[in-house]
Amino acid sequence: MKAHLTYDDIVKICKQINERYLPDDEPFVEKVDELLEQYDEKTPLQFILKAFRELLKLVDSEIDKIEQNVNIRPTCAKGCACCCYFPIITTKLEAKLIKAYIDGLPAKEREHIINHLRAYFQQNQTILSKVCALDFTNDPHFKEKYIAEQVPCPFLDLRTNTCKVYEVRPIPCRTYLNYGNPRACADSYIPDEPFSYEFFYEYYMQALNELIQELLYNGEELDFDYPDDVFTLDYLPVLLQQEMQKNGAHCNKFID
Repeated sequence: MKAHLTYDDIVKICKQINERYLPDDEPFVEKVDELLEQYDEKTPLQFILKAFRELLKLVDSEIDKIEQNVNIRPTCAKGCACCCYFPIITTKLEAKLIKAYIDGLPAKEREHIINHLRAYFQQNQTILSKVCALDFTNDPHFKEKYIAEQVPCPFLDLRTNTCKVYEVRPIPCRTYLNYGNPRACADSYIPDEPFSYEFFYEYYMQALNELIQELLYNGEELDFDYPDDVFTLDYLPVLLQQEMQKNGAHCNKFID
């Protein structure tokens, strides 16, 4: 059996990626053009939801290309959920799009997820009030404080340790990967071995924003608030709860 990469191995590979395989935004620019050429959705929100899903897939594809270039594969596996207790910061629009994705699922699956979320907010109301009050902008230790409370992601199925919205899981969930011993994630809240392809976030958001601006230029009326929804950031549980309440899905309010 091949030994896991060591921390030193991973540092060398990161350097190799930075020197030779760091991508640019060209694939995202091309995806924007492709999506605009295929625009046939009934509403702007449906179009942006389609674009959202396509851009997330593109991030996965670009990461896979880098992995092939440096001959590495993640040691992350289905059922490992250590990083599902991390604070996920997202935009209002992304929370709205995840909710729109759920609303478009078959009735039985949709109701299952909505009931799961209602129970989640009810059971975690007190601790969410605490961790979602942490200042993620100015507190350099907010991540450690959040993780220390071991609050699961709203979409984590605690029975199977799997994601209920895996197809549209946020960018931080896609770009944080471990290539070393998987035990590292279980042994430390913030291990050294994993690294993040967070540079893809800028390309992804630029593409999403460009698509929205193109809709506005063409006189489309948006189903969301622009630019506020694109640039307002908060913890995923906060924004998700707001979307549920806005759409009439009752759940306990934990933060104003």
